[in-house]
Amino acid sequence: MNLSQPMKLSPDLFTPLTRTPWAGHLIGPLYKKDILPASVHEPIGEAWEVSCDPDFPSQVLGHDLSLLELIQQKPEAMLSPEYVQEHGVNCEILIKLLNADDPLSVQVHPEDDDPNLKPEECGKPESWLVLHAEPGAGLYLGFSRPISTQDLGRMLENDDDLRPVLQFVAVKPGDYFEIEPGVPHAIGPGLVLLEPQRILFGKSGKTYRFWDWGRRYDGHGRVDLKHGKGRPLHIAEALRIIKPMEQVGEAFVSTLRRQAITEKPLDGLQVLTYPANDYYQVIRLEMKPQVSFLVEIQKGFGTLVSLAGRFICQGLHGQPQRFVGGEPGFIPHQAMPMIVRAEDASSCVLVIPKGAELRLKPLQ
Repeated sequence: MNLSQPMKLSPDLFTPLTRTPWAGHLIGPLYKKDILPASVHEPIGEAWEVSCDPDFPSQVLGHDLSLLELIQQKPEAMLSPEYVQEHGVNCEILIKLLNADDPLSVQVHPEDDDPNLKPEECGKPESWLVLHAEPGAGLYLGFSRPISTQDLGRMLENDDDLRPVLQFVAVKPGDYFEIEPGVPHAIGPGLVLLEPQRILFGKSGKTYRFWDWGRRYDGHGRVDLKHGKGRPLHIAEALRIIKPMEQVGEAFVSTLRRQAITEKPLDGLQVLTYPANDYYQVIRLEMKPQVSFLVEIQKGFGTLVSLAGRFICQGLHGQPQRFVGGEPGFIPHQAMPMIVRAEDASSCVLVIPKGAELRLKPLQ
């Protein structure tokens, strides 16, 4: 296998409706229609674009291997010698596209050392980059007013309507939030989010769902308020780690917002760089037709999600790969430096591990 070129990953890793009964209808027509025409009519709640989750791993197209298996076989070529020396043989970046027709359950993620986690589970720090927002669409982050843990617990046990105490946040494309462990959150309808996460290698991230809008579902994941059953809730686990007296209003939301630094390192290329967290950094590239440039990621690797257009990536010693909107990829350390050429107006997101350095240069 030639690791001196970028790799395309499976673009159709969609979670089943039994796991995402709130699934929306925007991911297909906005991001997958050119490569998966049938997806235009499919409800898709989650598209796992880059994953080393052992239960739901990305497949490397053209090879009978998962991304997880390939990293384990060729760690230094895939991740870089510096990364392996510091972090070991692991890729802890998971990237999803999310879209809902109904609000997601109100939930919270634990820390890695949470006593309720099973041996194969871990925490799930994540970020949200808003890609698309219908008019009036938004998120739920924290609470609209202070409420005691005891009063909130009584509301949850009675399955009362939680909307009066939830903080709704209207959003627009380009908004970015850090959803750290302990942050109560939910996604509203009419949004498409890119959601990078950190998942410990070989484990699955845990979610504590503590309110589900009073919904009931049948065995196929369809809403059935009369005969259906509610999904399992984790009320006690969630109440132990959220802080409903403190996680209140816009003051709390402002602690989660991050602003991008916008640069134009050369004509035809705009780069939006979001602040790195403790695990990864998100960079969005906006390319005009025919722009060409050199990409190098030092001390690490790259994960890629193409959002629109057509562009070619080629390692100096590998074959060119054309990416179109909706195609995810992995950029091995051995594939760099890499030439990128936009065939038309194109957009993609790179997520690199913390400590790696992205350098973009004009072609000489």
